[in-house]
Amino acid sequence: MKKNLRNLMMLSLVAGTLSMTSCRDAEEKKDEPAEPMQNEMHQSEDQAKMKTYEGETLEAEFKDENTAEIYNLYVEIKDAFVNTDAEAAGDKAAELAEKAGENKEIASAAMQIAENDDVNTQRENFSTLTAAMEPVLQDALESGEIYKQYCPMAFEGKGDYWYSNSKDIFNPYYGNKMLKCGRVEATLN
Repeated sequence: MKKNLRNLMMLSLVAGTLSMTSCRDAEEKKDEPAEPMQNEMHQSEDQAKMKTYEGETLEAEFKDENTAEIYNLYVEIKDAFVNTDAEAAGDKAAELAEKAGENKEIASAAMQIAENDDVNTQRENFSTLTAAMEPVLQDALESGEIYKQYCPMAFEGKGDYWYSNSKDIFNPYYGNKMLKCGRVEATLN
């Protein structure tokens, strides 16, 4: 009986040691991406209601005023999605559609947001708007930086991009559900 008890204790000790060692080795072998991805799940509705995201100040200067105004409206739409505010997103998108004028891709994507009340459908159209903004933003800055950010979980794991004034992640595709999910993919300057 003593021998069985001693064998059981030794077996438990060996299993515990192996378990701790394997977990530690797994921790040491993790590869870190160049820019660590932020990913915090926010489930408390009380927390979400307590604070409204107000956006980051634009430090960049554009070569022309029209592009600056278009980008600022784009950021206001993004900020509305961070706050999961379909009405504000629609209002700013209507302004952007008018301001975009001859840029049919931006105007069309903005109108799709403005004409829709469902925030999830609006977010899908925001993806199209972001893609339309890319050629406009390339080589548009006089000084400063804009950040192209990415959420790998957006749209059921397909992932998607958005532009921001700050390196800090405030996810427009998930809003208060996963506010910090994402990473900086590129810096425009």
